[in-house]
Amino acid sequence: MILLSIFFLHIIVIIHGKQNPRVTISDGIVEGKILKTKEGREFQAFQGIPFAEPPVGDLRFRSPVPKKPWSMVLDATKPHTVCPQIDTDVHKGVVDGEEDCLFLNVYKPMLHHESTDSLPVMVYFHGGGFNFGAGNSDYYGPQTLLDRDIILVVTNYRLGILGFFSTGDEVAPGNYGLKDQSLALKWVNKNIKYFNGDPEKVTIFGNSAGATCSQLHIVSPLSKGLFQKVISQSGTSLNHWVTMAEDESANNVMKLAKNLGCSTNTSSDIVNCLRVIDTETLVNQEKIFELWDGSPAVSPFRTTIESPSVHAFLSDTPENLLKSGNFQDVPVIAGLVRDEGLVKSAEYKLKSELFGKLMKDFDKNIVDSLNLKYVVNAYSVGSRLRKFYLGEEKNLTLEDAFSGLTKIFTDIYFTKAFDESVMMHLNVSTKPMFIYLFAHESGDSYSRLYGKPGEQLGVCHGDELMYLFPIATRLFPHRNETESDKRITQLMTSTWANFAKTGNPTPYTNDITKNKWEPVTSNDLKYYYIDSNVQEMRTDMFKERVEF
Repeated sequence: MILLSIFFLHIIVIIHGKQNPRVTISDGIVEGKILKTKEGREFQAFQGIPFAEPPVGDLRFRSPVPKKPWSMVLDATKPHTVCPQIDTDVHKGVVDGEEDCLFLNVYKPMLHHESTDSLPVMVYFHGGGFNFGAGNSDYYGPQTLLDRDIILVVTNYRLGILGFFSTGDEVAPGNYGLKDQSLALKWVNKNIKYFNGDPEKVTIFGNSAGATCSQLHIVSPLSKGLFQKVISQSGTSLNHWVTMAEDESANNVMKLAKNLGCSTNTSSDIVNCLRVIDTETLVNQEKIFELWDGSPAVSPFRTTIESPSVHAFLSDTPENLLKSGNFQDVPVIAGLVRDEGLVKSAEYKLKSELFGKLMKDFDKNIVDSLNLKYVVNAYSVGSRLRKFYLGEEKNLTLEDAFSGLTKIFTDIYFTKAFDESVMMHLNVSTKPMFIYLFAHESGDSYSRLYGKPGEQLGVCHGDELMYLFPIATRLFPHRNETESDKRITQLMTSTWANFAKTGNPTPYTNDITKNKWEPVTSNDLKYYYIDSNVQEMRTDMFKERVEF
């Protein structure tokens, strides 16, 4: 009777639904599921595939170890946990996630036409200031990109203290989160062929901290040969907030150790103490680095320069490595959104008392908020910023100062380093670089979350992601997607996928792309302007502000 029931259940599954897809990879068998894209096309989703052993116990603060093979069929029908972080969303202040978090997701289109050709692969590194975010988040699903015949891989990596703590020596060299990414790329290189992906056509891309990671892989020997193209959205390896100054790193290590009662006599004393502290207590220590406005300028633990060794991800500054020719020369797309700085300034609209605190001691507070205090003569910078962006008026209201403050955060956090990165690429690279400014303004904006609910403030840091991933439907479930939004989604997914396929975002023009996107040259710093109804080449992005 039981066998008969199982038989009929099997028949029902075949009649009413397709069997879950299975793929045999180098480590074992993975079983995924079938979902549909935004345009209704079916794709296979394999979620929660481990690529490293759990980085716990003695493996905390060490390079990741490749996952051992498994004998049973691995259930890859649902995402795994996030890496430990302070929840910034639903339960603010609560530590979320588990240290056993090194998993990735693979999304493969189901093509209806017969083809033996391998598909190009796009590997996404999420942003979050090296402090929060997750590759398994529904925010970074494949529902839009997989309408463009590419394979999407999204990976977790260790964050914050657990991902970037460093004692500045071989005891705890740091950059574990970046080494996780590099190991994930090695996994892709080894296994993506089993999903009909082309390991010789891998594009890495990311936003914000994920964008800086994408560019850091260009200069890391650990990632050499593992990708062929890069897209960096609102972040470069030259951003001042990416690589920690030596004294900043040392100060943060000592502050952390002392606050937890650890001996600071040697690096080994510190690390041995931190290895046995529970995850929640350790991650919560990031709160001791908060600034005058209740938040850290950036993560207190980020990229560090390691002592040269075969295991080092980064043994010199990105600038020096680029200048010396120690990098992987690949085609690049890089760009910004129009009002990046809303990621910081929008909060003043929500909490006007923060604006009052900022202006009370502007020269110091703005430098701290911009993470510039380790810059020579940092506090003299504050007065120059105020004069250039806010003018001479002493008693400014929030409305008077808001536009100028947004531009300060935009330029110091993003524009300055972006301009330097473009010029560096032109000086050292032989491959094309395509640059853009995203200016499509919509109700689907992160500024509505950071500022007053419902108030539209501009084109915020991260807004372009709404048109590459299903983020808008998650953040704004009652949104009204306009025809302009739909056109921008088609444009962004098409140009990104075209670049992954051919190295050119507009190998041809049509009703979607309209105008050809030309690579930047030293003679004419052209960029692709992306707005609701305008996609065209322009010159001199933020020229006056860059020259300041």
